[in-house]
Amino acid sequence: MRSNRDRPATFTDSRDRGVSEVLAFILVFATIMGSVALLSTVGFQTMADFQEGEQLRNSERAMIALADNFNTALHSDSIETRNSELAVRGGTVTTGDGGTVVSIDFESSESGTIDRDVPLGVLTYQSGSDTIAYEGGGVVRSDGDGSVALKNPQLRCTPGSGGSDNGTAIISLVAIDSADRSIQTSGTLELEMNVTNHERTVYDVTGSNKVTVTTPSSDYTTAWDGIRSTGGWSGGTCENVDQAAVTVVTVDITYPNPR
Repeated sequence: MRSNRDRPATFTDSRDRGVSEVLAFILVFATIMGSVALLSTVGFQTMADFQEGEQLRNSERAMIALADNFNTALHSDSIETRNSELAVRGGTVTTGDGGTVVSIDFESSESGTIDRDVPLGVLTYQSGSDTIAYEGGGVVRSDGDGSVALKNPQLRCTPGSGGSDNGTAIISLVAIDSADRSIQTSGTLELEMNVTNHERTVYDVTGSNKVTVTTPSSDYTTAWDGIRSTGGWSGGTCENVDQAAVTVVTVDITYPNPR
């Protein structure tokens, strides 16, 4: 039987303990720093996405408020000037002529056909791939792939049932006729609208007839498809109409105090 004195002694090298502690510290430190880096990257991106989304929502509300202000010119011939503001914050505001074209067709078995094309012009706010546009008195938003109406232009249809019970169509549009210009700023941009032509026309048509509104040229086809299916219109058509009132207010938009 061997005594404890015969057992070999076991020694722990202090250098091994030191190496183990250093490795443990390095692993813990690397884990902490990796977690901080990951959270920082994800957190900053999430915050940036949130700020961009909030900016676009604020721009939507500002453009709708601008539309309500500018559209007062549709209701009174005495309104000649209106001012509004947009918080651009690094985005780009563009004005110009052209843009979406609204085609208005009156078809009557007795009065023939009346065609009217109205270029709505351009007033857009763009940030990244997103665009918010003032369109004929309405507001639409596009992300580059599709578009949606945030506020409809003033297109109203009261269809008749035929015979002596005929309906009416009311079409009121703001058309922008401005020099092409884009401006980018980190602050607030003031926009001034000046009416250059105020036209109100009432078309009386007789017989079996209808009024059709189409957009043969537009960057916001999806939005206009939705617009032309509301307000009493059926896919852009108002049936059994004996009277159509069309108001087109042509305006020029400038930036009196860009900053």
